[in-house]
Amino acid sequence: MKTDNFFGKIFDAFPPPDFLNIPFAGLSISDTSIRSVQFGRKGGKLYIQKYTEKPIPEGVITSGVINNQDEVVKLLTEVKNELKLGYVKISLPEERAYLFTTKLPPVSQKELRSAIESKMEENVPVSPLELTFDYKIFYHKQRDHLDISVSALPISLIDQYVDMASKSGLSLLSLEIESQAIIRSLLPSNNKDTVLIIHFSPGKVSLYVSTYRVVRFTSTIPTRGEQANNPGFLLQEIKKLYTYWNTLKENVDKADRKISQIIVCGEKFEDTMISYLSSHLDTPIVMGNVWTNVFDINSSLPEISFSDSLRFSASVGLALPGDVLI
Repeated sequence: MKTDNFFGKIFDAFPPPDFLNIPFAGLSISDTSIRSVQFGRKGGKLYIQKYTEKPIPEGVITSGVINNQDEVVKLLTEVKNELKLGYVKISLPEERAYLFTTKLPPVSQKELRSAIESKMEENVPVSPLELTFDYKIFYHKQRDHLDISVSALPISLIDQYVDMASKSGLSLLSLEIESQAIIRSLLPSNNKDTVLIIHFSPGKVSLYVSTYRVVRFTSTIPTRGEQANNPGFLLQEIKKLYTYWNTLKENVDKADRKISQIIVCGEKFEDTMISYLSSHLDTPIVMGNVWTNVFDINSSLPEISFSDSLRFSASVGLALPGDVLI
């Protein structure tokens, strides 16, 4: 994924090191917690070198909006000191991102960013001057156009995360939207299917549609009050997503765009919820395996239990070394 503009401020604040394969941690920040994972290698195989999770007091972050930056910096500093962290990759809140797909005529790499910028106003309800973006090109056999997946974020948000990393003494390598990090941890590197991820969090459920391991659609649903642990409510939201996804022009009559599997991860959900969804949907539902691209859980027993690991999906995805992301 091209990142020259999206992370320019990061490289200004944290110049990249002169050597490759440096150790780094994946660090996810949500409304309720900070979680970090760092992998090491033994005999060419990955293992969990260190990990931690730290609760965030209520109100410090609300729906991805940081209300108390000093408190977040304090907690990040504690995580850094506890694990002796250096370089990190950090997740960005899904609620603050704008994702869209677009088609463009074939253009040169030099012209591509300008072409994407021309599509921003019709797809994002915020002035392009307030945003920075990243993009992914979907390669296909048709040569008359390019399929582009675009992720746009407020420049002020990027500045805030860069500032927090700097103040906490962490060396920031990259920032990535939470959904993309989660998809990287749950789906094999060669996966080309269209998959729905259900990510449970305190007070909300996020739905991510992925094709070729790239986020194509996201929806975050508040689940407080009567909606909390209400399987019928969630089922209706999933059916709405199916209707929307299946009627998109680019998906109609395309077998590879049909959602073939639902993968569950996160926390604060009941087994009865999953059973209910399984009995009311034709799509097979499985629990996520965050170690899919790390090691075989049948031959390596991770020190994080399976149920606990579901909370670490974003930090695991961020922590994966580049050579396993082919």
